[in-house]
Amino acid sequence: MPDTNNDIKTVSDVICHALTEFARPFDSTLLIKEIISGLREITGSTRGDLLLYQSDLNILFFSETSSTDTSTADPLKINITDSKKSAPVEALKGAHTVLVDDVSESSLQSISPGSKTILSVPIVYSENIHGVLNLEQSDAGAFDEETVAWIEAASMVLASLLEHSYLKERIFYLNQRLIDSMTSDLVKADPQYRDHAERVSGLAVALAEKLNLPSNLVKAVRESGYLHDLGKTGVNESILVKPGNLTDDEYREMQKHPVLGRFLLKPLGFQPAVLEGVVSHHEKWDGTGYPRGLSGEQIPITGRILAVAEAFEVMTSDQPYRQKRSLEEALEDIKSVAGAQFDPDVVEALVGLDLSSLV
Repeated sequence: MPDTNNDIKTVSDVICHALTEFARPFDSTLLIKEIISGLREITGSTRGDLLLYQSDLNILFFSETSSTDTSTADPLKINITDSKKSAPVEALKGAHTVLVDDVSESSLQSISPGSKTILSVPIVYSENIHGVLNLEQSDAGAFDEETVAWIEAASMVLASLLEHSYLKERIFYLNQRLIDSMTSDLVKADPQYRDHAERVSGLAVALAEKLNLPSNLVKAVRESGYLHDLGKTGVNESILVKPGNLTDDEYREMQKHPVLGRFLLKPLGFQPAVLEGVVSHHEKWDGTGYPRGLSGEQIPITGRILAVAEAFEVMTSDQPYRQKRSLEEALEDIKSVAGAQFDPDVVEALVGLDLSSLV
């Protein structure tokens, strides 16, 4: 990412820089911070503020501030009802840019003492009012028409970024509600489901860390550990809780759950490694697993880790069809099929863990 001080010289540079970052994965909070700081620096403003509108409290709160004056504490919020002499409030209420060329000749007050010019631009995306961009200058008449136009263009980029953040938060909330609902359905059918998912996830994370996987894959292992059996929501409840052996037809029905899990999770924005963990946790090292019959390193690492973690957790937990095995017995069983059912490296990592603290 370019150094704002050296590479961004004009307001148009700020906008172009933001749009360039928009074209690839980005941290919207960091980009917003850079835009506010960049606009303040290239316009020579004493301060630049992003004030976000909180409609339920009817306030503008200071989300991001860049200022040359570090001695004065920044205000936390502006109450829209009580404030009648604030340029940001006027811009928000009127949904138009407010430019004060000289504070001494206006009824509107500046945020910082000593500011002469105020420019407040509403940040609006479609019909959603996100807040106000506010810039203040120590000189009167500091912003000409061209500069104002460019700053208004920058406010449109800020509006897009804030809308993007809002939608991400909304989608995350709705996705979490959906997953919670599906999990609740599974818990009703199988009261042990939640405990099983948590133990598998914890053990899988320990294995991933033992294998020195990068943090993004450790995170994927954690999430896929919690969600690996979510596809069982599409399996008949009588099969899930059957105490004895499954018939061939029932087993084929049960084998659908990895694919169903990926199908349910794919629209929800999880990283591919999470989906691969869910769909491949019943694949086997020798290629005899399901649903795709992958073998060896064709199996995604998240799936290989979950296969070992789930097998060990099931062996060491009471099941409707048998009592749990001891940690030592389960570990010997896992080791006996390393290189056939399980990835030998993952099994070796399992051997190196303090298993008594994990199951």
